[in-house]
Amino acid sequence: RLPKSTREEVLADAFLDKCWGIFNTYDTFAAEKLEGVRLWKALLEALPKPFSKGILANQYGWSLQQDSVFTYTKCGRDGDPSVSYIKFPDYVRFSLALLLHKYNTNAKVLDCKMALKPEEVDHSKRKTKVVASLGPASWSDDMLKKMIAAGTDIFRLNCSHRRGGDFERVYPLIRKYSAQAGRRVEVLGDLQGPKFRVAELAGDPVPLKEGDIFEFGICKDDNDHIRPGRITMKSTVEQRALIRAAKPGIDLLIEDGLMKVNVIEKKSDTELVVKITRGGKLKARKGVNVPDVEIDCAALTEKDIEDAEYLLQLDPPCEYICVSFAQKEQDLQELIDIMDRL
Repeated sequence: RLPKSTREEVLADAFLDKCWGIFNTYDTFAAEKLEGVRLWKALLEALPKPFSKGILANQYGWSLQQDSVFTYTKCGRDGDPSVSYIKFPDYVRFSLALLLHKYNTNAKVLDCKMALKPEEVDHSKRKTKVVASLGPASWSDDMLKKMIAAGTDIFRLNCSHRRGGDFERVYPLIRKYSAQAGRRVEVLGDLQGPKFRVAELAGDPVPLKEGDIFEFGICKDDNDHIRPGRITMKSTVEQRALIRAAKPGIDLLIEDGLMKVNVIEKKSDTELVVKITRGGKLKARKGVNVPDVEIDCAALTEKDIEDAEYLLQLDPPCEYICVSFAQKEQDLQELIDIMDRL
């Protein structure tokens, strides 16, 4: 849909040769791709001077970001969408034609999907809330103030870190510094939930190769560690329930899905035989998840109940509480009962 004159200009051999020369100037690693600052320097240099000067002078009140042309055209880029680069020649040629035409005829066509909007400094106007997780690396006095000033609406407190009086120190500071900043900042308590993890290693990390057959079961004794041909989990109420619920055909995900095994045989309520379907190097205490099975165990552990009671008795109480392993209605009712009791 580009005007004929614009299309003919950018398709001409002379224009292509000019672009190729500029491209090579900025392609310092001879990778035949540009990204970031070098990308936009090349594009601005290739555009006719009046247009590049107008863009640099912010003549129409907008500015381009790295992903803007890709967002608009959905073409000409390979790989992960979060990595932006432009390959020569077709995409460069089309990008220049698009920039030239849009800037020349109607700059307002470049909406927020293609341009950087002016920064909104009034955080109360945002409909989407920013949730920031706090932990040992971020709950210092100075960092709390900076995160509130930057626009944090909700601080997430990970109850896995509730030890040594850290929550008792941090919670009052959140309320104090948000009041000083004149902002309503809320708190979300994230309950740890039941943990499903493989056991310790007998030696070095165990390589899992696709197609290999392994035993997968509850530790028979304190020395039943992970080793070639066998993956174990410590004997806890939750982990025994996981093995008991597993059946042939279901998948077990290890380390957030980096590795995957498929159950091919169930020997007992504590022992399985699995086939490696996604390999990797298994280390100690990595998480296990079974997305397709309802595990017969409580969503709230004793620690979760204690943490929930603590969060609800704060002054003022925590605004939100997350249940980390909800599978059914009753799992939420357990927390609601605690709330009603307190």
